[in-house]
Amino acid sequence: VTEPIVVGAEREGDYRSTLLSLLAGATIDLLAGPIGTVRDCDGPGCCMLFLPAHPRRRWCSPELCGNRVRVARYYRRHAGREPQA
Repeated sequence: VTEPIVVGAEREGDYRSTLLSLLAGATIDLLAGPIGTVRDCDGPGCCMLFLPAHPRRRWCSPELCGNRVRVARYYRRHAGREPQA
């Protein structure tokens, strides 16, 4: 069981500086933490990054990118076949 991340460090400066420093700190924690590695989506034309919940996960969204890959694979398999009546 991992402990939840608590963001509550006091920072000096205006709202924008505080927000940027919190975002930078969260990014460092995310990329350097024990969660895992950030991966590129294998979907064609997709430039999203994601944290895989499973080591074999390949797409940022199974519903979007994963479905596109599966549909393209289906059409490649069935290309050139005569339609069945």
